[in-house]
Amino acid sequence: MPPAPPFRLLLPVAAAMALLLVAGVAALVHLAVRRRTLSTPWKTVLAQAAAANPWTGRDLLLVLLLLSGAQFVRHFLPGSVFLNVLAFQGAGIAAIGWRALGKSRPFGGPAPARAIASEALLRWLAILPLLWFLSFTWQILLTALGHAPALQLAVRLFIETGDPLRQAAFFFFAVGVAPVAEEALFRGLLLPVLVRRLGAPAGLALVALGFAALHGDAGTFLALAVFSVALSMAYARTGTLLVPMAMHALFNAANLALLLALVRLGVLR
Repeated sequence: MPPAPPFRLLLPVAAAMALLLVAGVAALVHLAVRRRTLSTPWKTVLAQAAAANPWTGRDLLLVLLLLSGAQFVRHFLPGSVFLNVLAFQGAGIAAIGWRALGKSRPFGGPAPARAIASEALLRWLAILPLLWFLSFTWQILLTALGHAPALQLAVRLFIETGDPLRQAAFFFFAVGVAPVAEEALFRGLLLPVLVRRLGAPAGLALVALGFAALHGDAGTFLALAVFSVALSMAYARTGTLLVPMAMHALFNAANLALLLALVRLGVLR
């Protein structure tokens, strides 16, 4: 086992996490105060957003069929992270983009870039304390049950590669491509279809479970499901898919930055 890094080397990481925690609590309080001024319940907001959305069950079926076909073809190709991304995120973006042609505001209305950035940052910070708490307690529970969680395959690949170019490419896919594809599928398409058919609570819950299950990692399942709820509510409350996309990108970027720092310090190998 490698020796533990000196405590002084961990101080910058610990200080950054502490600052994020304080900022997260402040953002959560701000959102709670702002929520008191909202007169429309979240169920009504979701239902209204779903009713105004142009996506149909037919669109969802065609996108899922195209994604399934891409995954089927992927099984016959050599192992490659790039091909994995192309078969899911790439195929998803292409399929949803194709079905979005001719639709009126398929991903919500327009919004100023500054408003999108500030709203995404605020909502991402506000959910951080809860995500950290849930991740910690969930992993303790899994360990107690004899199912000690391991790092996701994608995370292990990112950690194990020492090539800066590969790490940069991985960072680009995780921050620039995955949030677009996953939010377009889960929030842009799946959420409104399910909410219209099953109601707001059931639609929100099913999207959260599907989003968490997609990542195939027991250790992060609960936190990702809760994060999915936050992303869905951000979409409904702001009216634009760009906000959850930006939140998702911030989430991935912060996690990868933390992983890279821990690898450089020798905490993770």
